[in-house]
Order: sequence, then structure tokens, then C-alpha cells
Amino acid sequence: MPYISARRAALLLTSTSALVLLSPFAFAQSQPATALNPLDVITVTGTKTSADDITGSVSFYGPEDLALQTYSDIGRVLRTTPGVNIQEEEGYGLRPNIGLRGSGADRSSKVLIMEDGVLMAPAPYSAPAAYYFPMTGRMQAIELTKGPATVKYGPNTTAGAIQLFSTAIPEDTRAHADIMVSDLGRTKVHAYAGGRKDMGRFTLGGLVETYQDHADGFKQLDLPGGTQGDVGFNIEDYVAKLGLYSNDGRQSLEFKYQHKDEVSDETYLGLSQADYDAQPYRRYRASALDKMTNDHDTYQLTHGITLSEDWAVTTIAYRTEFARNWRKLDRFDNSSLSGLAECSSLDSILRNEITCAAEMNVLRGLPGETSADDVLQIRSNNRSYYAQGIQSALSGVVAVGGITHNLTASVRYHKDGVDRFQDQDGYRIDNGTLVLTTDNALGTQANRLSDAKALSAFVENRLERGPLSVTAGLRIEDVSSQQRRWSSPDRSATPSSTRENSYTEFLPALSASYDISQSLTVLGGIHRGFAAAPVSSRESTEPEESTVYEGGLRIRADNGLHIDAIAFFSDYSNLLGQCTNSSGGETCEIGDAFNAGDVHVKGLELSGSYTAEIGNITLPLAVSYSYTDSEFKTDFSDSFWGDVLAGDELPYVAKHQLTLSAGLEADAWGLNGVLNSVSKVRNSAGQGPIPLSEAVGPRTILDIAGYYNLSDSVKLKLKVENAFDTEYVAARRPYGLRPGKPREVFAGVTLDF
Repeated sequence: MPYISARRAALLLTSTSALVLLSPFAFAQSQPATALNPLDVITVTGTKTSADDITGSVSFYGPEDLALQTYSDIGRVLRTTPGVNIQEEEGYGLRPNIGLRGSGADRSSKVLIMEDGVLMAPAPYSAPAAYYFPMTGRMQAIELTKGPATVKYGPNTTAGAIQLFSTAIPEDTRAHADIMVSDLGRTKVHAYAGGRKDMGRFTLGGLVETYQDHADGFKQLDLPGGTQGDVGFNIEDYVAKLGLYSNDGRQSLEFKYQHKDEVSDETYLGLSQADYDAQPYRRYRASALDKMTNDHDTYQLTHGITLSEDWAVTTIAYRTEFARNWRKLDRFDNSSLSGLAECSSLDSILRNEITCAAEMNVLRGLPGETSADDVLQIRSNNRSYYAQGIQSALSGVVAVGGITHNLTASVRYHKDGVDRFQDQDGYRIDNGTLVLTTDNALGTQANRLSDAKALSAFVENRLERGPLSVTAGLRIEDVSSQQRRWSSPDRSATPSSTRENSYTEFLPALSASYDISQSLTVLGGIHRGFAAAPVSSRESTEPEESTVYEGGLRIRADNGLHIDAIAFFSDYSNLLGQCTNSSGGETCEIGDAFNAGDVHVKGLELSGSYTAEIGNITLPLAVSYSYTDSEFKTDFSDSFWGDVLAGDELPYVAKHQLTLSAGLEADAWGLNGVLNSVSKVRNSAGQGPIPLSEAVGPRTILDIAGYYNLSDSVKLKLKVENAFDTEYVAARRPYGLRPGKPREVFAGVTLDF
């Protein structure tokens, strides 16, 4: 049986064509419009100015915004936008957990991550919770979309989308280098060179770029003899672009290749409460061998053609490949120790350190401690992913009867898959050293192949007449996926089990805005939220569905004062949670998904900015605040969510978040500070006061950055992240308490030629 039937394909294409061609203005005379950049057809907005034209919640960070702090951590960038939930993991933002409006942050699986119009999850349909995030430090701009505009992307539409724009091929020949070093043994280098040359009938362009990030790490892993173990990381990221541009400005063709290598000595193993209180940056010896290695490749060909002054088509063909192996402590066998049920898992041991004293001695690996064989189980999470497809979008403007229609129609065909071939080996702790005691073959822990095929279509019309703007959009997702599992490493045998899933989803969105005056606009919208259950789930698991509402106002005063106030309400009919190692998957099957029934999430997002001037000094000021309230509406119990009562709050959703930023800018120098405060969150569902054993946070973090221009080509920089040196718990998942990054002081130079 084919994944996508001919009937379904015909239905999708016919529906898309009908929505466009049967419109009364489809054949009308078009009116002049601003020339389109090729990616403008793919993205919601391309600039901060046009973000104000969108009838929904869209934020845009341009090059000037990103240069203020030159962050390499996407979480630190996005916290200046209200409605963003960040669950930290290792302190550097290498594997960010991002949620929007209480959607759930684990592995950013509910948020669409894109780079230059291409989905960046390693397998966005068959394994949306897989780890990969593009390097923030090499990005030129970032767009964050919430609300009805999210249906432009898909497949998931509940939370929102993050679009990353890589460095564009420069119009003129130029070179750039940004070099930073820190007191924590860190070196960051971002450099590129490129330009364009007129070849007569066309212009040839090219760019080579690299981003390198090395850190010794801020945790302390004690090894025998008083030596320090590896706790840092090394990342190398390379990009090459080649472009051809017709000199009449009508066509462009760009090829992009990106490659990234990462080695990070990271672990999921945290600390007990007592050990965290005594030494928060400690790492137990049982995690000494934990290491993540991965590499990522992107191949992308983008063609843009301007059909007329106001009609353009963009087509992107793409393939991404991602391979990773995270070798880390995963299970604990206490049968030769206390044998107590409450000491049989890593998380329960760390929660009950007094009762589980024998097990804690093994984790700490103190001198003289020798355990039985196979007490510690170290798993090699060895996986490879691919995603490939082609997408094409048509965008243009027509005017009929005094109404301007901004039209977009797109189609995408996509395939992706994941290959899991994992083993789990047994170790003992011997006088502080991990000794291999059982060496299992690859494929004995997990041997699975998953793949998915999807045909997607999207149409949108933004109608404008005077002060009124109305946007109607419809996304259609037709998806089929399957997973094959083998109980042994031999794939020539018949699979021990097969799981299949298929669905066709219609995801509408409607939003509107009205200009009450030149400075005041009201807006509102509604759309259908959707997130598919992964193919690895049980057949009884339903996809996540919701109805999402938002409404508010914008103020754009003549004096430069900008204010946004948006209220939202997400009405989930069956919220999904996926069992992963990062979410504490010791009591559920990794990859499985669980429904949580009806859940309500509501909130308020406020943001404002103003730039004052005192003589030759400019003072940019900004503030953002989020209030988020979540509530389970039913009682239930399962191995992922635990025992949930109606009225419980969602875990890892902060009720209050506040970010203040201020700067001083003169002709040759500048100073910028960002203060972020987050209220404490729950580690698991609950209500009422949060007990200490379940609390994460609160925290208040200050980052300060300054620069001085020695010349037009040379800039000196100094910055401090976590200037107060605040000690805080970043997470209690999956095993124990893990710290956020302490104060880090950077010094560097930027060179432009």
C-alpha cells in the first residue's frame, strides 16, 4: 500500500488550485508592488517594519538586534520576546528546549525550527523530538511567529515557528571576523568572506563562512588522583554558498552547503539536593564517559523568479543529514546493593539519597568504592536521520474593487526517516574508575527504522481595505509514516513489530487587524492547532488538537514609543507529551507519546520599546512581560505525566517572566544590558505551593555587553553573561539537579574589511 494514494494527492492539489483559481480576483489586473526577495515568499515577514503589517504575533530580530549581545545561545536571544518558555539543559544552549505559550518545551518538538525556509528538525515528521539546532552565532536574522500565522509552515501549528536566516552573500566584496575569549576557557570565532562579481549577462556571488565554539566547561568532574575530567565541548560549523543572479533582477539561483561537527562531554546525570547545595557545579564520577558526538549536513538549492512587478515564485530543493551518538549513563541496577524499589532508578536514587546511600556511593565513585558488575548501564544512543524534499511558493498582489489581496500559495513534498541502532553496556565502579563488564553488540538495545512521507499545501489571502486587514489561510497536511522494529541486530529477519500511521489534516486560520488611528491598531485571530503523534506511539494515542485564540493591540506613536499587548487562549482537546530521555523516560518507553486530555493555557504578553536621546547619547529601552496560566481539566494517570488531578499546572511553564533591556550608544561606543527574571516552575504536574523537591528556579540573570570602535574596521568588545554570578537550578529532569551557567566574562574584537 503506497504511503500517499493517488486519490489523496489529487484531493490536495485540487483543493489548493480551487482555493486560488475560484477566487473572484484571481484573473484581475495586478497592481504594482515592492519587489520580493526570494525568501519573502517562504517566510511570514522579512523585516521588522513588515512585521507590523501581519495580523498576528510576529517578532523579528535583525542584524543590529543580534549584534548587541552577539549571543550564541538561542534561549538568551528569544527571552526578550514575551510568550517564550525556555527549559535550560546544559547551560550553553547547545540543545535548547523551547516552548511557546505553554506548548511544552522538551526538545523544542512542538516548535517549528527552520533555516532559510527549510525545516531543521532531523526528521520533522517521523521523529520531531530529535536533537538539532542551527548555530545561533552565525545567523543574520531571526523571525519568531506565534498565533494564526503559524499555519503557513506546518506540520505542527499549535505553538509557533522560529525562522533563522543565515549570512547572505554580500552585495560587495567583504570579509568579517568576530573573535571572543572568556575566563571559562572558551573561544568563539565567527568569520566569513564573500562578494559578487558582474559577469556581463549575470552576476556571480559566493560566500565561505565558519563558526567555531570551544569551551572547557564549567562543571567539575573529579577523577582518581585529583585530575579533572572533560566537561566541555568543541563545535565546528562551515557554510559555503554560490549564487547566480540575472542582471535584469528577475531570477536568482543559490546553492548552499552547511556542515557541522560537535563533540560535547555532556550528561543527563545531575546531583542530589544536598550535593547541589554544597557544590552546584560538581559532576559525579559515574558520568565520566558520557559524551555526545554528532555531525549535520544541509544541501539546499533555492531558485527565485520574479514573474512581474508583484508576482514571484520561490522553489527550494533540500536535503539534511544528521548522525549522532550520545553515550551516557542511562540505567542503574541496584539488585546487588539495597535492592529497594525506591532506589532502582537514577532519578529516585537522587531524590532519596539517604535511603539510597549505597547507590549514591556508586554514583559518586568515591575512592575505595567498588561495585558489583553491570550496576551502571551506559547506553549508546546511536541514530542517523535524513530529511529531503522540494517546496514551491507563489506570492503576489492584486487589487479588485478597492481591496488589495496579498496572495500566497505553496506546495511541499517531503520525506524523512530515522535509523536507531543502539546498544547498552554494563559497567562497575572500581575505586573511582568505570570498568566495562558487559560489552553488548550494536543493535541489541534498539533496532528500528522509521520513515514518513508528506504532501503539504498552503494558501493564504491577506485582504486590505483602508484601515482593515483580514488574513485567511488554510494548510493541508497529508502524511503517512511507519516504523519497523527488530528484536535482534539482524535486519534480514522479519520485523518483530510494525507500526503505521496516516492522517490528512485541514488546518485553517483567520485573523484581522483594524487601525483605529495612525498609532493604534487592534487585532485578533483564531486557528486550529495540531501536533501529530510520532509513529513510535501506541495505536491508541491520538494526535494533539487545539483551538487557539489571540487578541490585543499595537501602539506605534509618532515619538517612537512601541507597545504590544496580546492575550491568548489555547484550548487543547488532547495535549501530547512524548517520552524522551530528557523528560525522564525511566518509567515509559522512549519515543512513545501520551495524551493528557483537555488542557487550558491562557496568558498575557506585553512588550514595549522607546528610544530617548540626550545630546549625542542614544538610550534604547525595552521591556517584555509574560503571564501564563495552565490547567489540566481532567484526572488521569500514566507512566509519562504521572498522577494528574484536574486543576494541576503544566510542568516547566513559568507563570511570570520579565525582561528589561537598556542601552547607551554614542558615535564610537555603546553599552547594552539585559535583565531577565523568571518565576519558579514545577518539575511535574501539580497545584498550590511548589515544594522544594519539585521547584526549578526562580532566577534573575543580568547580561552586559559593551563595545568601542577603534576605526571603521576594528571594534573592541567586552561582555559579561550572568553578571551577578547567580547560582540557579536549570532543570531537575531527567536525573537530579543540574545547574545553569555561572558568570562568564568575554573579551574580543570584530574586524570588517
